[in-house]
Amino acid sequence: MRILKILSTLDPETGGPASVFSAAVLSIADRGADVECLTLQPPFKNIASFPDYERMVKRGIKVHALRSHLHALLFLLRSIGTFDIVHVDGCWQSLCIAALSIARLTGRATVVTPHESLTKEEFRRTKSRVRLAIKRLLRLYYRAMADCIIYSSALELGDSLSHPNAVIIRHPVFDDGHASTAIEPREGFSTSGQIQVGYLGRFHFKKKVENIVDAAMRTANIGLLVAGTGPKEYEATLRAMSKSVERVKWLGFVQKDQREEFFRRIDFLVLASEYECFGMSAAEALVRGIPVIVSERVGIANDVREMQGGLVVEGDVESLSSAFSTCAGLDLARYETFQKNALVAAQLYSFSAHAIAQMGVYASLRPRLQ
Repeated sequence: MRILKILSTLDPETGGPASVFSAAVLSIADRGADVECLTLQPPFKNIASFPDYERMVKRGIKVHALRSHLHALLFLLRSIGTFDIVHVDGCWQSLCIAALSIARLTGRATVVTPHESLTKEEFRRTKSRVRLAIKRLLRLYYRAMADCIIYSSALELGDSLSHPNAVIIRHPVFDDGHASTAIEPREGFSTSGQIQVGYLGRFHFKKKVENIVDAAMRTANIGLLVAGTGPKEYEATLRAMSKSVERVKWLGFVQKDQREEFFRRIDFLVLASEYECFGMSAAEALVRGIPVIVSERVGIANDVREMQGGLVVEGDVESLSSAFSTCAGLDLARYETFQKNALVAAQLYSFSAHAIAQMGVYASLRPRLQ
């Protein structure tokens, strides 16, 4: 069974889908899947320098990085018959739309990982009536063309396009095939006399970074490390909020090879999004034994609540400030319990757990291929 995985771009500046994509590819490759990838080369950028491209190629995955949509379509028309399953990540990109049509016309099985694209929240954020009408038509397209749709959480499933073969598979975060145990959690707090909370991600209005900054400034004995970038005006507004507050530090974009240092400097990771179908940065913290503070509308909130690996809050300034005050008052024993509980996520978000579930989906599509 040969699988073609498609994502329109591996550019790290586009956010989390590229990392999720490469991790998913590596996880099934480690289980023996015969998988290749198709993507586009962004203009004026060197794809060989993209971390997710590098790690797939380094592990022996064949990645077809083509210069244009035309080249990608020609590749699909020429090579589609050599694959059994076409799995696209994303919905609105023309490459994904075209690939699904070509796959169905040639009798391939089709799988879609929408990355929040098919949620009602996505539609609520679409201001243009024309774009909204197009997206509604595409919802019908994916209902008809996808043999399976994979959602990353119960939140995303409940808020998305209904489909007779929709499944929930958590994103892979912890590469247990290349590490026998999760990263050993740091002993004790990162600094003395002050709890350090951290934010890692894009600066986007839905992330509500301003609430995090405001809450941190309101709470005594709390330091905040902010890692990420965003639109210039929005980022300037955020930075201006804490201009005279030394407890809030802005780190800019943190490369993958710098993330371990970032995580070692914080005691809690905070994610206060008004809507996020999974919450990758929070999951990355949990598998390192770092407790998290997440809003109710983050996909892994139920996991955090069940494993007691942190705090689940509403996400407004008051609830965040209250959570920060709770964290500031923790003794070491209670914090270490949070750390221990957080490590349960290493099993939930492991490469092997993802691969078993993903390969099960592919196996279930065998009758479609016969």
